[in-house]
Amino acid sequence: MIINDEKGAFVMQITGEYERTLKVLISPEVNKGLKELAAGLSIIPPRSRTDCISHKEGEMFYICEGRGRMTVGDETRDVAGGTVVWVPPGIRHQLSNEGEEILKTLWVLCPPGRERDIISNAGE
Repeated sequence: MIINDEKGAFVMQITGEYERTLKVLISPEVNKGLKELAAGLSIIPPRSRTDCISHKEGEMFYICEGRGRMTVGDETRDVAGGTVVWVPPGIRHQLSNEGEEILKTLWVLCPPGRERDIISNAGE
């Protein structure tokens, strides 16, 4: 069993026009024996967003709180607390906070890999 606490997460603050906080909660990089996935949180303030990116890992998003707009490929949909989104590997995606409250999402990478960037830049 692996149990981690958000208080011990690797945290990366993105500054500039589109501020946000990224936290790695669980990863093979820090949890011995874990191979299948990595997970963390994105905390996006009002009127901010993630970068529009694609990567080799598939990614699942669970909207914990807030509301926003998710674009996956050519499709855009409104999302809110309780929504789950799957992004297949290699597909461009972006999440924007369209509300007046914090947008908090749990993300899961399958397989893991991209979270290494957050871990290596944590605390900067």
